[in-house]
Amino acid sequence: MKDRLVYINTSLLLWRKIKMRKKYIEPEELAEVKKLDLLTYLSNYEPNELVMYSKNDFGTKTHSSLHISNGLWTWWAKGIGGKSALDYLIKVEEMNFLDAALLIHECIKANPPIEVKRNVLKNIRGSFRLPYRNDRALKLYDYLVNRRHIDKEVVDFYYLNHTIYETTKDHAVIFVGYDDRGVARFGSKRATEGMDKRNIYGSDKRYSFRLANTQSDVLHVFESPIDLMSFQTLEKMNNREWKHQNYLSIDGATLIGKTVEDTEIPVALEHFLKRNTQITNIILHLDNDKAGYDTLEKIKYHLSDKYEITDKSPKGCKDVNEVLTLKVLSRQSALTR
Repeated sequence: MKDRLVYINTSLLLWRKIKMRKKYIEPEELAEVKKLDLLTYLSNYEPNELVMYSKNDFGTKTHSSLHISNGLWTWWAKGIGGKSALDYLIKVEEMNFLDAALLIHECIKANPPIEVKRNVLKNIRGSFRLPYRNDRALKLYDYLVNRRHIDKEVVDFYYLNHTIYETTKDHAVIFVGYDDRGVARFGSKRATEGMDKRNIYGSDKRYSFRLANTQSDVLHVFESPIDLMSFQTLEKMNNREWKHQNYLSIDGATLIGKTVEDTEIPVALEHFLKRNTQITNIILHLDNDKAGYDTLEKIKYHLSDKYEITDKSPKGCKDVNEVLTLKVLSRQSALTR
């Protein structure tokens, strides 16, 4: 087993190496270990590893695409997830079952965990700073226009409004969200080469990527900025106005835990609706997967009595960008015949 540094939650926050002395765990001890969820484990025993994005959305410093919400965790980069701290140590930290169980047991025995709802999480910090901006955006345009098939006019609109830009260091695309004062509060990074996809550390999901129009009572909801811009491109291809309504990326989807009653709506959607009271109609364009279905059900459960909710999520395609890609390629194929 690899040594693992764990914070024991004392006033001294002392570092301690956990070294296993026994090679078995009693059934009643294992039952207690299995009950410990990941958020409670991290907040009590590895608080410096925990990142707080919003009141119901957490992540880790080491694995930027791992999110914890509604009692469940999902590591989007690997397509795996779970509920317990034991699942996390085995699947993510690659510990074997017995070592992981003994580690958690020793942590619990040394310091019984404080329930997260009663824990102030004082050690979680979010210092937000966007990466440096490149003066040119060649990689950005190549990625969004040529590879994601988003219309150049749509890309121009967001680029000139400083809501997307290309980074200096690795030429990734940054999607920016601003607060009401025009201060950048959110950044989502998408690599133009490779699969890296993450939020900038310290991002506030309440201000995720969006386009607001106070004169419209319609809100379109997407999981990602690329899906949002893809939908606007499809509207433009169909000769429809593409920026006269409200468009919001909720920055991903999350699974339902035990029951839908115990869930909350995405924090970005909740905040947008509070700030835009004219909205009466919500149109959902979520991904065609389990997380997308669950997020749809959560939104309908919590909001259907206040808003007209329409599901326009893609059928037969993974997401809105795939719908756009297939349409563009079909048109190109027809032109070459």
